[in-house]
Amino acid sequence: MTTNEAPHRSSPPSVPPPRAPPPRVPSRGGRRVETLAVLWWLAGLALALVLRGTVGPAVAAPEAINHGLLRDVSATTLAGGVVALAALGSLLAVWMRAGRPTGRGARVVLVGGTSVVLLACLLLVDATVLAGLGYLPALVVTSAFSAEVREALGYYGEPAFLLQAGALGGAVLLAVATVRSARRGRGACERCGRRHDGVVPAWTTPAAALRRGRTAALVAAAVPAFYGLTRIAWALGIPLGFSREEVESMRGVDLLGPVGLGSFALLGAVLTLGLYQRWGDVFPRWTLGLAGERVPVGLAVVPATVVAVAVLPAGVSMIAIGLSEGLFGLDAETWAAVGPAFLWPLWSLALGAATYAYWLRRRGTCRTCGRG
Repeated sequence: MTTNEAPHRSSPPSVPPPRAPPPRVPSRGGRRVETLAVLWWLAGLALALVLRGTVGPAVAAPEAINHGLLRDVSATTLAGGVVALAALGSLLAVWMRAGRPTGRGARVVLVGGTSVVLLACLLLVDATVLAGLGYLPALVVTSAFSAEVREALGYYGEPAFLLQAGALGGAVLLAVATVRSARRGRGACERCGRRHDGVVPAWTTPAAALRRGRTAALVAAAVPAFYGLTRIAWALGIPLGFSREEVESMRGVDLLGPVGLGSFALLGAVLTLGLYQRWGDVFPRWTLGLAGERVPVGLAVVPATVVAVAVLPAGVSMIAIGLSEGLFGLDAETWAAVGPAFLWPLWSLALGAATYAYWLRRRGTCRTCGRG
């Protein structure tokens, strides 16, 4: 080798870019939601058929749907519609449990069918479930001191409440199963929604979720706070947006409505703020034994989701009543009776958006796909 020749140097080997971890194969427990949806809807179908064929349609008569959009539908038609609804829900749930809707066309059909079921449940349900949730804390606290209150607990065993709670539960299960099935079909994790190719949409980042979640949470807190203040005012004897005669007539058990619903709404408004504030992520110092611990995601997501689901049909039914009975012409002595309820659909959508943003911020590492 001459002095003018430089020694040959091999180029360093290229380092391949890091690859996203392969998706884990779901365990047998990975289809628990779909399995529960199948069992729920098949049980509902069996019950609907039994009631329709043996007891008769009186159990599901319009009188049981006392404030809903279907209150003027005949008993026979309503009972047959409940059977058809349960059959469609069962079919969709079984289809998803079998893992069949994987193609694009199948996913479109699945989403369309689920949308029909959800719309039917929205028509079937009124404010019965939401009222039950609002009354329950006050009823539980005061039931030990009053036989009249204990008798009121029978509300939760009435056909209207059981039918509507079952419909809402089935709707939620079917909606969650549909989302999971759609994620599998488009190459994403069925549990967390992260894509297997590693692409992260900008709107799902924690920073973006915090910005949008803050706005949604403020709206979602304002509506129940407005509603709750009117009910607490009535309990205190203040005729805020209601006639003085009606307020003064509230005595005994009749006060449980304003107190229960008002307190429930105000507490919900305060807790909603935690969906974007630090104390919603970490327990504050005044929580003895929990200070500094991270708030479990489900502790915030599950109750908020339940309320959001119950509020939407309640708000729609109240608006329907307002349209049919001319209640939109409110005055100084009537506006608080139903006026705040006209904002319930907005409350539901805002609370759902805030809850989803909170979940996006805190979903962490997924136990199914290992991403995050």
